[in-house]
Order: sequence, then structure tokens, then C-alpha cells
Amino acid sequence: MSAPSGCRSTIPFEWLVTDKEKKRTIHMLRDALRLIAVLSLAFSILPRTGLAADLQEVYEQAKSYDTDFREAQFELEAAKESVPLARSSFLPQLSLVAEGGLSTVTEDGEGPYEETLVSLTLNQTLYNRVNGKELDQAKLGLLQAQARYAALEQALILRTATAYFDVLRAQANVEFSQSELQAISRQREQAESRFDVGLVPITDVRSAQAQYDLAVAQEIAAADQFSTAQEALRRISGVDADLLTPLADDLPLTPPQPTDIDAWVELALEQNFELVIARLAAQSSDTQLSIERASRYPTLDLVGSATTTTTELTGLPDRDLAELKLQLRLPIITGGRVNAQVSQAKAEADAARQKLLSQERTTTQQTRDGFRGVRASIARARALRQALVSTQKSAEATEAGFRAGTRTSVEVLQELRDTYRARSDYAGARYDYIINTLNLKAASSTLTEKDILWINGFLAFPE
Repeated sequence: MSAPSGCRSTIPFEWLVTDKEKKRTIHMLRDALRLIAVLSLAFSILPRTGLAADLQEVYEQAKSYDTDFREAQFELEAAKESVPLARSSFLPQLSLVAEGGLSTVTEDGEGPYEETLVSLTLNQTLYNRVNGKELDQAKLGLLQAQARYAALEQALILRTATAYFDVLRAQANVEFSQSELQAISRQREQAESRFDVGLVPITDVRSAQAQYDLAVAQEIAAADQFSTAQEALRRISGVDADLLTPLADDLPLTPPQPTDIDAWVELALEQNFELVIARLAAQSSDTQLSIERASRYPTLDLVGSATTTTTELTGLPDRDLAELKLQLRLPIITGGRVNAQVSQAKAEADAARQKLLSQERTTTQQTRDGFRGVRASIARARALRQALVSTQKSAEATEAGFRAGTRTSVEVLQELRDTYRARSDYAGARYDYIINTLNLKAASSTLTEKDILWINGFLAFPE
């Protein structure tokens, strides 16, 4: 029905817009909002510098930045002083005492008067069973600190390498999620175009939209994971590296040497640092038990003193006194304290032995897991390498078909997405091989800085 002549039309504006135009406008607005959200997160992790850091540089920074490693260094320095402290109990102890003041009135009525006293005392322990055991315990404590420092040095190598390759792994996931979003976006556009001409039902459009929404969420999650991985690396090394040197393609995937898993377990049970620490802790607990038992024994000291007393009182001469004597002490009744301390130390020694047994089992498990992990990652990397080659060939064939007019652009993007996924999976498998190798060497306490240099030699430095 037309409007009366001379009257203004009252038809709402949205009625003048077709359903097709409305739908596209809504999609454009929705996609724009999602794109803003993705870009805002992506821009926060964009490189701010053009310099790429390598693994060796990051590790060198971590040695002076990581708080756990620095703490171990200071703890080792402190432990080195425990032996001289314990040994000092065997050496002579010389002390000087000086006093001055007013003394009381004497019997003849004179006073008060000033009096000064100077005393020099020498003490030399001749026999003290506790002191000997405490010296043994101090030596064990120093060995524990040295083993703990070595263990944390290995842990720093492992944590740095893990954080480094986690960043590269997350970066590959971002690239894959972006290619996936691009492919699904084109699929959605194609579904909408076919729906507009009646070739497909509305369910195809909704399915494509659901896949697109999921791809947007996955891209946001991948970008957030990348940012988190960067923060983890920065936490260890302090390196604000926006670019990391990636792994080259010529990394050799060699199996563990020796190839016998039992040989690795035997080596780990012999020299694993955590196991060494547990053994020393058990020995220290046994020594503490001996210390508590030794408190029942007598002690013998040589005590010498020289004292000079000076007064201003007339007729009262200065007094000099020198003594040299043996002092024997024997605890007889301690209210049950010694018995309680012995019982407590015995229980703690039993607990330390159980902890040692647990650490032996843990070390065995870690070594076996590390050995199998290296071999599994080698097999997986080789399989994914072949899958990547096949995917690349398929992508090349699809692209050739697109140029010939037999394939669509959506199929090309789908192949590109599959190629990115295959490349990401292959890179992840090689990262797993490196980390599993480092874990195996750490379990056997053969991990050193040379392994960092070895890995660094297989990074893809720009020419």
C-alpha cells in the first residue's frame, strides 16, 4: 500500500534493508569486534626489537639473574664456613675480662674504695666427643651444599632450555591458529554465498559460523599462551627477547648412548645429585644421633687463668692470682632430656633412610622415563617429518589445481592450514627430543653447559 499523497512515509528504515544486507552487516560488525580483540592481544606480543637471542645468550643471562641459582651460590658460600666453625671448638679459647668499680667498707672503717680487676682466661678442650661428631656433620653439610649447587646448576640449564623452546612452540601454535582462522573464514564466506543462492541449507552457515567462532577463541588462546611462555623465559633469565633464534632443520636425532636402559639406571643410581643429597642427609641424620648419644659422655678441659686486682686503699696490696687446672664434667641427671633427644634423632634418622629409598625409586623412574622419552620423540619426529613432506606435496598439488581451475581457494587455504599444523607438530617433536635428552642427562647428572653449546650449534642463525 502506498502512502497518501502529500503525506510523509512512516515505513521504518530497517524495512528498506534486505535480509541479505542485514545479515552481512551484522557479520561485519561481529567480525570487526572479534578482530579488534585478537589484534589487541596480538599487538601486545609483537616484537619491539629486531635482535634475535640464542639459547647460549639466554642461559648466560640466567646464571646471573635467576634467583634460585643465586640463592644456591650464597648458600654454598655460607656452608663453606661451617667446617671452620666446627673446628674452632678444638682450638684454644682465650678471653680477657676487665672490671672496675667501688668496693664495700673494710673492717677498720675505711672505704668505700675503687678497685680494678683484669683477668685472662685460657680454655683448651682435651676431650669432647660431641665436638668431633659436630665436625663430621659440618663436613657432610658442606658436601650437601656442593651437591645441591650442582643440582640447581643442572636445573637451571634444563629450565632455561625448556622455557626457550616453549616460546618457539607457542609461536608456532600462533602461526597455525592464524592460518586456521583464515581458512575457516573463507569457508564461512563460501557457505553464506551458497546459502544466498539457495544451494545449501542454513545449517551449513551456522556450522561454518560455529567453526569460525571456535577458531577465533583458539587464536586468542594461542596468543595468550605465547605471551605466557615469554613471561616464563623472562622470569628465569630477565631477557626481554621478542625474537628467539629457531631450531635449524639439520638437528641430528641420535638415540641415547649407551643404548641399554639399565646402564643409564645404574649410572643415575651412582651419581644423581638428588640421590647424593639424600645419601648425605641420611649420613647426617646418623651423625646427629651419635651427637645426642655423645652428650652422655664426660668432657675434659684444660683451664688456665691469670688475674690482677688493684685497689687504691692504703695498706691493701695488689693481688695477683694464676691458676692452671683440669676440669672434668659428667652429666648425671638431665631430667630425661638426653633420652628424649636420642629417641628424636633416631626417628629422624629412620625417616631420612626412607626418604633415601624413595629418592632411589624416583631416580630410577625418571631415568627410565627419560630414556623412553628420547626414543619415542625420535620416532615421532621422524614420522611427523614424513607427514610434513606429504602435506607440502599435497599443498603444492592443490595450488596447481587452483591455478588450473579444478580446485577452490578454500581448498588451498585448507591445505595451507594442514601444512602449518604439520610444521608445528614436527617442530614440537624436535623440541621434545631436546628436552627429553636433557632430562635423561640430568637424571644421570651428566648435564653440563656443553649441552647448551651443542644445542646452540643447531640453531638457524641468519646468514
